[in-house]
Amino acid sequence: MRTFFVLWKREFAALFLSPIAYVMMMFFLLVTGCGFYWLVKENLELSRAVQGLMVVIWACMLIVLPILTMRTFAEERKSGTFETLLTAPVRESSVVLAKFAGGLSFFLLMCAPTLLYLLVTRHLDPEMAALLDPGPVLGGYLVIGMIASAFIALGMLASALTSNQIIAAVSTFSIMSILFFGGLFEPHLSKNVLVRDVGGYLSSALHLMEAARGIFDTRTIMLYLSLTIFFLFATIRAIEARR
Repeated sequence: MRTFFVLWKREFAALFLSPIAYVMMMFFLLVTGCGFYWLVKENLELSRAVQGLMVVIWACMLIVLPILTMRTFAEERKSGTFETLLTAPVRESSVVLAKFAGGLSFFLLMCAPTLLYLLVTRHLDPEMAALLDPGPVLGGYLVIGMIASAFIALGMLASALTSNQIIAAVSTFSIMSILFFGGLFEPHLSKNVLVRDVGGYLSSALHLMEAARGIFDTRTIMLYLSLTIFFLFATIRAIEARR
């Protein structure tokens, strides 16, 4: 456990040594802030504006997560520190879990300021904010965290399988896009009931909008928890194979 925390601190601190991290944070907060401002300016109900904010955050995740995870193992292999890491007296699982925790911690830290948007709205229009149920807000952020966990693990697997960061980022982006857009369009393009059900179940956008409306399904947690465990296990096996 001590080794895990040492590696996690190393990975989390390393993210702030790269200018890409600050660029990603600025991009994320700028897009989500402008998106929420536009939604509120359109005189939408605050609950609908929160739903829109969740979708904007997910759209940003399509860009941020592939960039965040592409460097986890590919950069270490390019710089030559990957071999040193493999020969160190640490378990592959500790390395993978520490990198996963570092990436997830950074993303959650990036999302935290978006809660200020709701506080600002409450200050500007207390009557509208009083009508907002905190349940859908918490449910929406919980689902965002679960989705981020699954796709950070996916990005780490892609980075572990290739030494090219661009390939790792594009692979992660492609799979995330398929699950996002495919889940939205497939139910309308296919007449097969099974395909429609599977497409809807895998659609991250639908899960977010349902959570933001206060519809909370434990199957969503099981889906992303299972995906996270599977991708982390596959990453550990990929690192063990290289060792």
